[in-house]
Amino acid sequence: MIPPIASIGTLLDSLETPLVTREPAIDFSQAIGAGLKTLNTNINASDEVLRGVAAGEAIPLHDLMIVMTQAQLSLQFAVQVRDRLVESYQQLFQMQI
Repeated sequence: MIPPIASIGTLLDSLETPLVTREPAIDFSQAIGAGLKTLNTNINASDEVLRGVAAGEAIPLHDLMIVMTQAQLSLQFAVQVRDRLVESYQQLFQMQI
């Protein structure tokens, strides 16, 4: 025998956590600052690993490649964000009032 379907009210009452949770809003300057800190961290990490390889430390090649790729992607992303910001500023500047 198939059990009967419970009413929606009973199901909703049984939920302890909300279905949708909202994270606190971040303003634009905080987002840009966090991105720049991440970029700086990735570049410093790659620089440190490169210095270790140059000094003759036993650093695996795959670790070197991972750190270098992370730094490269972070820098490319930052350049793309900068380009989009400049393009947006130019479009706003060219708008006629």
